[in-house]
Amino acid sequence: MEGLHITDKIQTPREIIMRKTYIYKGFERFWHWSQAVLIIFLIITGFEVHGSYIIFGYETAVLYHDIAAWSLIILVVFAIFWHFVTGEYKQYLPSTKLVKAQFKYYISGIFSGAPHPTKKSSYTKFNPLQRLTYLGFKVFIIPIQIISGLLYMYYMYPENPIHIGGLDITAVLHTFGAFVLIAFLIAHLYLLTTSEHPKAAFNAMIHGWEELEKDPEEEHKEHMQSAVDKAVAGYYRVDINGILIDVNEAWLNLYKCSDKNKILGKHSSVTRNEKNQKQLSEVIDRVLNGESLRGIYTERRCFDGTSGKHILSMNPTYERGKIIGAEGFIIDISDVSSVQEQMYHSVRNSEAGYYKIDMNGYYVDVNDAWLRLYKCDDRSNIIDKHYSISRNENDIKRIDEIFNLVTKQGQTISSEIATRRCKDGSTGKHILSANPVYDCEKIVGLEGFILDISDLDINA
Repeated sequence: MEGLHITDKIQTPREIIMRKTYIYKGFERFWHWSQAVLIIFLIITGFEVHGSYIIFGYETAVLYHDIAAWSLIILVVFAIFWHFVTGEYKQYLPSTKLVKAQFKYYISGIFSGAPHPTKKSSYTKFNPLQRLTYLGFKVFIIPIQIISGLLYMYYMYPENPIHIGGLDITAVLHTFGAFVLIAFLIAHLYLLTTSEHPKAAFNAMIHGWEELEKDPEEEHKEHMQSAVDKAVAGYYRVDINGILIDVNEAWLNLYKCSDKNKILGKHSSVTRNEKNQKQLSEVIDRVLNGESLRGIYTERRCFDGTSGKHILSMNPTYERGKIIGAEGFIIDISDVSSVQEQMYHSVRNSEAGYYKIDMNGYYVDVNDAWLRLYKCDDRSNIIDKHYSISRNENDIKRIDEIFNLVTKQGQTISSEIATRRCKDGSTGKHILSANPVYDCEKIVGLEGFILDISDLDINA
């Protein structure tokens, strides 16, 4: 996102690190291996039916080939549904960017030790040439094989053959497709060996995790993109003089401002009543001196003259090691009427835990703060698991209601007290926010933040 700055110092040149990243989801791995086994089995039985060799016997080979074909068709239908529901189809959308560089790398660069022109991540699993190849595989080769196979089984042969030059064109097309599939499998295996760590890349398709190069600044921007633009939490950024230079839609909504241009370029003091301006000035001064602050309770002055309460975090922003301003989030607590004023002090030094859940209720992302609150030290124990594992039986009904309100009705839950079940069997209490995640105009999941209030007697 343009304008989003990293809150930690970045060395020059940038420090490149290796980070364990969850790349391939459970169904994705199941689909990949099932499809591979079925295609290989179809090739084996298909060429036996073609008369190339004898393994099972003609009739048995035909039977096995038909069963495998229908199994592949069913798998493809489920895979298409999964790709569109989860948005993973975007991984295959072609792009002309870096195609030439990628092609040059495979032709010559790979043999001279040249750096790979693209970097793999959970957002971009395939390079430009892989996208084109896999798209062709999905859109042309597989459909051609399925259609020609069904025609050959149930219509064309033997009653209605289509001959061109004495050849049954349906059989020729199906056989040609089989050779293309063999070429694809060989190329697929070859490209696997061109990665820097072939064994790790292979294992990633078994357990889903892979060690990838990460540029800290780029990774920060990627992971914060959706949270900043669409989250309940309001994002803001000020320059070295305290002038507001960026805010997101949630921030505008909390301040009841309909036009970003009415606030950008204004001093941050316009967001506070006179009695709170000194506090804001002190907070900004501390952050510009290098401190990172979180859990600051304050009151805001909205643009319609009303006021509201929120918890504020603020961190310095850097450029080439020099502080150039500050950024942070605000989480609204105006409507938390069931929690007394002491709650603000309870959450003052807490750290917000971020989470993201898909439309099926499975965790797809959590941050380190979330893991700490749930006393979990390994993301793999949470990612791809249903949200019900983080709740006791008595709390499942309400969390189901929240899930349906957000994902089916598009509602936003700003401040609700919830009880969590931690990994070690203990429980804790937190304030929960949840808002829908959109892909264009379609809701594809929910995300939000949690703030710990375990030490607060909310019934007092």
